Amino acid sequence: MLVGMANGKGGCAKSTTAFHLAHWFQRQGKRVLLVDLDPQQSSSFWLQASELEIPFEVLPPDSDVILDKLPEMVEQFDVVVADGPAGLSDAIRSILFLSEMALIPVQPSGADVRAAADACRLVHQARRIRGGKPEARLFISRAARGTRLLQEARSVLSQMEGIPLLETSITQRQVVADAFGQAVSVLDATSGPGLEAAGEFNRLFNEVFS
Repeated sequence: MLVGMANGKGGCAKSTTAFHLAHWFQRQGKRVLLVDLDPQQSSSFWLQASELEIPFEVLPPDSDVILDKLPEMVEQFDVVVADGPAGLSDAIRSILFLSEMALIPVQPSGADVRAAADACRLVHQARRIRGGKPEARLFISRAARGTRLLQEARSVLSQMEGIPLLETSITQRQVVADAFGQAVSVLDATSGPGLEAAGEFNRLFNEVFS
């Protein structure tokens, strides 16, 4: 199974989600590979610096390379998590042409909601070509609880045709931001804010894949 992170907006937590999703699948006993297609290479650097024994590959955000290499990788692993680049490029289209599931993280702001609508448009384009695939889910990331922005974003995103908005949101927490610098996964946390963040990621991924 190929799971693609798809949103043209930078800073929406694609890499954070990809990293933790790869770890989550590993904890489920799956043979998982993370493929980093983002020129910043955040998710692969995070994995390389961590103690997690999860293989990764770095590929250029080139549509020909993606279409050639990703199918081979999918055959070798139970799950391949593709961390897509920012920008609605041919690379994102290529990921959507191959993915079984696309996850679209969205920050609760007007600009991010508009970017999510563009990502949804690409999903629908891929579905027309592929006969209904990929499956896709929206979710709110880096959310501040109880804010009007969060309520408004949830109201707008819940009306995106054909792409459900997940009930679970990922709250903006310093412990998640610090996890990159510390090269750790919040899924390993045992107490405090890290454990709360781990609970959100677990609920999010269970909502999609269980």
